[in-house]
Amino acid sequence: LGGMGNIMDAMKKAQDFSKDAKKLQDELKETILEVKSDDGMVTVNITGQQNPISVEITDELLAMGTAAVNKSVTEAVKAAHAQSLANMTNKLGSLTSAFGLPVPPQ
Repeated sequence: LGGMGNIMDAMKKAQDFSKDAKKLQDELKETILEVKSDDGMVTVNITGQQNPISVEITDELLAMGTAAVNKSVTEAVKAAHAQSLANMTNKLGSLTSAFGLPVPPQ
């Protein structure tokens, strides 16, 4: 009967993990990160699940021409994606380590 207790504990742990993972998904969906390009002329808003919400470009950057806009927007979008992914990985790592599971690679 001792083995049955271990199975029940494992099932309870799996249910708790599933519930906490769902909470984390909801939290990441609602999290909005604001990331600016290095020059500060582009602002990207992205969710914690790497879904872009908006991109704002200053009039000053628009006046600089297509090449400057392309460069700055690309830089800002890449930075926003990287920041969102790092945030998600960090939160997922906290969740998995709380349950004694391996932390996902960075």
